[in-house]
Amino acid sequence: MLLSLNHLNKLLKGKDLSTAEVETALNNIGFEVEEVKPFSAVKGLLFAEVISVTQNPNSDRLDVVEVKTKNGNYTIQTNNRILKPGDLTICFPVGASKDGIVFNEVKLKGLPSQGMFASWSEIGYDWTLLSEKDEIARFSQQWATLEDDPIVKLGLDDYIIDISITANRNDANSYYVLANELAAYFNTEVTDLLDIHDVKSNLSYDIEIDSKNEVIKDVLFIASQNKGVTSLEEKMLLAKHGIDAKLPWAVNLTNLLLITMGTPTHVYDLDKLPKGELSVEKFSGKVSILGDKEIEIQDTLCICIDSKPISIAATMGLEKYKVTEVSNNFLFEIGSFNPSEIRHSAREVKMNTNSSSQASRPISKYIVKQAAKYLVTHYLSNLPHSTILNDFDCHEAKLINWDINKLATYSGALNHEQFNKAIKSLDALGFKLDTKNNVISIPQYRYDVELFEDIIEEVLRFYSYDSIQEQKLASIPLKTMQANTIPNRFVAQGYSEVRTFSLVSKEKAKFNPFDFKTNQVLQTYVSKEREVVRNSIITSLSDVAEYNMKRKMSNINIFEKGMINNNVMVYGVASSTKSFRQMQIDLINLIGKELKFVPFSDNEMIHPNASAEIIYNDNVVGWIGKLHPKFDNTNGTIYAEIFTSIFDKDSKELKFSTIDLEPLKFIDLTFELDNNDYLVEKINQIKNTAEVFDIIQIDDYKKENSHNVTLRITASDANIEKIIKKFN
Repeated sequence: MLLSLNHLNKLLKGKDLSTAEVETALNNIGFEVEEVKPFSAVKGLLFAEVISVTQNPNSDRLDVVEVKTKNGNYTIQTNNRILKPGDLTICFPVGASKDGIVFNEVKLKGLPSQGMFASWSEIGYDWTLLSEKDEIARFSQQWATLEDDPIVKLGLDDYIIDISITANRNDANSYYVLANELAAYFNTEVTDLLDIHDVKSNLSYDIEIDSKNEVIKDVLFIASQNKGVTSLEEKMLLAKHGIDAKLPWAVNLTNLLLITMGTPTHVYDLDKLPKGELSVEKFSGKVSILGDKEIEIQDTLCICIDSKPISIAATMGLEKYKVTEVSNNFLFEIGSFNPSEIRHSAREVKMNTNSSSQASRPISKYIVKQAAKYLVTHYLSNLPHSTILNDFDCHEAKLINWDINKLATYSGALNHEQFNKAIKSLDALGFKLDTKNNVISIPQYRYDVELFEDIIEEVLRFYSYDSIQEQKLASIPLKTMQANTIPNRFVAQGYSEVRTFSLVSKEKAKFNPFDFKTNQVLQTYVSKEREVVRNSIITSLSDVAEYNMKRKMSNINIFEKGMINNNVMVYGVASSTKSFRQMQIDLINLIGKELKFVPFSDNEMIHPNASAEIIYNDNVVGWIGKLHPKFDNTNGTIYAEIFTSIFDKDSKELKFSTIDLEPLKFIDLTFELDNNDYLVEKINQIKNTAEVFDIIQIDDYKKENSHNVTLRITASDANIEKIIKKFN
């Protein structure tokens, strides 16, 4: 919202606030000042009365104009040939400046020119909002004298303040509310310019209202006769807010009401309206909006007479009923509508007007009624006007329990009396505290206040957040949850995560590599395919692999974290592209612990020659390998299943030792093993004897009942000696 500092000061008794004071106050009470800028950058401007106008003999485009000012007479040449003797205008005499450029006397076509006349655009205004042409500004002799300072008279010493209003404070998009808030902040009152009182009507006028129409019950009407005049001050105020002030008097009133009270208002030429019942209805069809532009709208909220639209509610008037300069009888309409309906209307019209922007957020019935009274008090009181038609009663003020202890808790303050000044400011805004009954009543226009926490926010706005003393936080260590990076580690190894059901059929639950003693059977189930909790996650991963392979997606690298049996959590892995050894290395890298792999051959559904149990600290923590060919439909896919608890333990076993800079040595040992013996036992004996760097199998000589296996052990010189002593 844009604010004029000069106009704001006119609304506050005994105050001439600076930009810094207003900016600080607005920020403190919860609004955000986006920008403060001077309205104009002119100095030395003077009112001038035209004495004579002659043509420059050396030019057919220049007039030589002699003017009288409070500083004496000047001769100024201009090519804007509209001035005549007796006109009151403004000029930049020699020594005046505009945007830092100082005016000097110059010669134009052989004759002196002592300055420049000024148009609206040259003193800071948007001329299109005040004049039909960008030409020298002229004024009534009754409006100003030569002794007046045009900088002050024309509001050029003003500052424009751009503020952001929070989404829940649509009421604050108005001078009425902001001036009252600033008055409460500075402990003063608003001036008579915002006075609202009942005015006796002097025009008998009745309208027909559709009593069955619910929406129109929130809409007020006022009829008036004869038109007034929009003052130049009012036009300049509208222009400072970017609003066209060249419109008829009654239309200017609706725009003044919008910026003053924050209520969209529409005015109709009463003589053009047909007879019939007023209602608010949704309309679909073609309408001709202002500017005589025909558009088609669908389900759009309209003010109607006998179900025929006369305007699009709070959005746009219709050409047929618009007010013109010759209009003399008026019907003003002010209402509160469903914001979502107004947003829909703006989309249908394909135009977001000032009215629709304001009405697209809630407007309280109280503000609507106050706006109607303000219109009568300040603009219609001296004209024939009706009572407020279709009047309504506002809801009673909301009551919220007052909780001083909660206020102390939120603010961290133990002394309640320090809030007395803030509570007094709130009282001026209509927040009435009843200490006897321990309740506080809420102003009727504050639709956003629902809880005592909202009251606390209001108190702290006027107490000032800056007044709340900082308190050092106690240094209490916080227990934080460690981020689960395990899935990311699987992804880094080239696996993609999948999600499967933990319920399977009884047949598939027979796959039980961990030898669970009891199946977890559901008492009620959706289907036979989902009646038992799986005993292995590989049951589900093999289904995923088989499904994809049937669709010619044969490169499978997937993993899943899930539940098996009675809330046992595992990670399952499946790969059709990696070998047993590659997946074994992946698991070692992922887990980061000393794992042992021993043959897994006592499960009929697991391949006895291509599978191993995974051992950690002499406990089985998982398995790796292939399914038995009788049960495998995935072309020898390698699977692994590991308890998540192995990851939950200390993740990395870091061992530090002194660096040995000597080169490593190796020794080859040959062991004769029965055909049923496992090589892993010999490897474990070697590792228990010395610290080795690497053990690889380099030969395996087969005999009838045994075979000779040769291992190459790489280790330091000292550890090689230990191995020689043990095995030679």
